[in-house]
Amino acid sequence: MDAQNATDQRKFDRAVAYFNAGRYYEAHEDWEDLWNEAEGAHRLWLQGLIQYAAAFVHFSRGYYPRGFSVLMRQATEKVEGYDGDTHQIQWPRLADDLGVWISHGEQVGAGADLVADAPGPVPLIHYVDGFQPDPLPLEDDDDD
Repeated sequence: MDAQNATDQRKFDRAVAYFNAGRYYEAHEDWEDLWNEAEGAHRLWLQGLIQYAAAFVHFSRGYYPRGFSVLMRQATEKVEGYDGDTHQIQWPRLADDLGVWISHGEQVGAGADLVADAPGPVPLIHYVDGFQPDPLPLEDDDDD
């Protein structure tokens, strides 16, 4: 792996760490940096991850249900059928775990409450067995 690919993987790993810590905005930002340089189907898949993270920003803040609903739908459209580089995450598992949240987005679009009717905890992102992530250092949370 060349130096740029290693740095990109470390940035992706940091985005995963942010996402799993509920810091969806920061995950969104790191994935967006990678999206800016990506091409083709991989670029579209990254955009889907960005949109999922943005949807969970709305959820975690408890506002803008329409934005949550739209972002969940758009993200799902972008990632459907993707079978390329997933940076060592268990993509099929994540896609499956997001299923109840995609349904929740549809229900919110039809009038369900964004937070009160939530299906449970936001799913975590898992890596394939044997892969050890090496994320770039997490930055301090500016919201404190």
